Amino acid sequence: MSNSIPEILFEVLVEFIEVWIHNVLYICRIYPSQIFTSRYKYSVSVKQSTYPALNDHIRSLVQSLQPQLRQQAIQSITININQDLEILESFCLRLSYSPADQVAPEKTLAQCKDAFRGHIVSILNSESVREPSDDRSWSVSVGTSELVACQMERWSYESVPELDATTHVTPLLFCDLGSVRLQSLHRQ
Repeated sequence: MSNSIPEILFEVLVEFIEVWIHNVLYICRIYPSQIFTSRYKYSVSVKQSTYPALNDHIRSLVQSLQPQLRQQAIQSITININQDLEILESFCLRLSYSPADQVAPEKTLAQCKDAFRGHIVSILNSESVREPSDDRSWSVSVGTSELVACQMERWSYESVPELDATTHVTPLLFCDLGSVRLQSLHRQ
């Protein structure tokens, strides 16, 4: 048995990460809500940007993660909401992988979509910084080993600041997809 994510699970996971990013950006109001439209995905209404440059940027970002995701080298993907070089809040998607000899039976595509629906609903229901602001931005942090980080193209390696004692971390949802487990967290 190889130590990689099965292809069908990999494809739906990559698609989910893209949907997840769109919905985090929507709930954090980084962009005007008018550029987002509702789409039906995972049996729930999700938000997707209609702005081509933003869509291209998100798609490119997700594509750049695929080689390391396929190798099970990504431990977390975090969307940071920034203002004046300070992280106001972040949404984190933690990934963990089963050893090749201990992989549970893969979930069906329908079970994966049910799990993804739960993650999206938990984001849309989270308490985020809701006021629109022109001076907020977003960035992405990818948790991985130092060695893998050095091998990632188009990414710069830097350590992420530790959370301070006043940071409130809310676990949003956990799901087990067989060879991959996901946990969503919201930090304020």
